Amino acid sequence: MSTVTSHEESFFPDRKRLFSGLCQDMHERLAEIIRKRRKASMSLAGGTTPGQLYDALSNTVLAWEKVTITLTDERWVSPEDPASNEYLIRDLLMKRRAAGATFVPLKTNHAKASGGAGTAEKRITPLMPFDICLIGMGPDGHIASLIPGAEGYAAAADPNTTKKLAGIHAPGAAGAPERMTLTVPGLLSSRRIVVLFMGQDKLNVYNEAKAGEGSSPLKALLAQKKVPVHAFWAP
Repeated sequence: MSTVTSHEESFFPDRKRLFSGLCQDMHERLAEIIRKRRKASMSLAGGTTPGQLYDALSNTVLAWEKVTITLTDERWVSPEDPASNEYLIRDLLMKRRAAGATFVPLKTNHAKASGGAGTAEKRITPLMPFDICLIGMGPDGHIASLIPGAEGYAAAADPNTTKKLAGIHAPGAAGAPERMTLTVPGLLSSRRIVVLFMGQDKLNVYNEAKAGEGSSPLKALLAQKKVPVHAFWAP
């Protein structure tokens, strides 16, 4: 496997240009991937940050029927619940021109995310390595649902775990405390990782992680040199 000499950063003066720039970047890359390999896969973040990006992407001209989408993490609620990341993707991205994309859910009928992790991993393994893995970052530095201090975090953040998905229980987490998340090796089962974040506070956390400091699991992604990481930021 080739080694990444350095990760990339694209910083924009405002959020409008950030979303426009990232939408164009993702569209161009997906089109090239489909041209070369006739199909593409993406693992996408939930939460409020990428909503504008998904809405813009949904109207891009692309062979969406050749794109398969899954999630970096999922809140353990019904897919019909607005707190669900699946609900977000279906509502904002899989419409208009992107309606023909295929979606592979993480949510199962198990009572706890940890119980459904094995089933969900079998579903998403055929999509790996993801052509694009899009993650956001919380104010505390968490990525996907790798939330420092949460029950199950240490095992999921272990770079040596063989599991690609894991259950997390984070009391007080927005949306739902029970989560399923890609592990650090799960995130790294990608050809490219995109980190989307905004605001000075999160930039401070990012810079700290880049320096190998702080508690954010992002530092593990930025320290490795096998998968390129591209940060997109605006104030």
